[in-house]
Amino acid sequence: MQLGLTIPLQKFLKVSKPPYGEPRDLFFCWELHKVPDVRRSTFIAVNASNRFAMVFSGMTAARWKRLDEVVLEHLPLAMGLEGYTEEQVAAYLKMAGPPEFTKTHGRRAVASLNRAVEMLWWCQDMIVDYEFYQQALTDCLNTELSNAAGFDGEGYKGACHDQYSEPHERFREDMARVGIPLVEE
Repeated sequence: MQLGLTIPLQKFLKVSKPPYGEPRDLFFCWELHKVPDVRRSTFIAVNASNRFAMVFSGMTAARWKRLDEVVLEHLPLAMGLEGYTEEQVAAYLKMAGPPEFTKTHGRRAVASLNRAVEMLWWCQDMIVDYEFYQQALTDCLNTELSNAAGFDGEGYKGACHDQYSEPHERFREDMARVGIPLVEE
């Protein structure tokens, strides 16, 4: 799993520039960013392919030092809340491989990240002060129409929206594409 550090996050963490990493399916790549403080120290992880996001608020110095663990600990929760089983989550994590920090994954993926960050400002009233993983804020970002780097020219068909879809739907499409479909109940 490639975890792309944005330039502002690299500067905040005071780390040297990470490598580009070996080219791989964007579905197994995430863009990580420190959000210019909405209300508290806020961190966002966005899938480079489908713009599926996870939002965290109240980051501590210890958590900033282990971003890879924060993502790996909470991705199963985020996927579980989308209806994926433990087996499906384990299959995704196995296919993604161990986490490695890299540069971000191109203009379109970063543009999707920027759009998610912009949306945080509209949804900031949903931040729950005592929660680290911001479920309501994450849901807000994952159910808004958005463009996605891994989905050129596809998506919602309507006036002026021919390439937009909801990130959680795109995540589901990516899961099916790699052979891990959602089990419908």
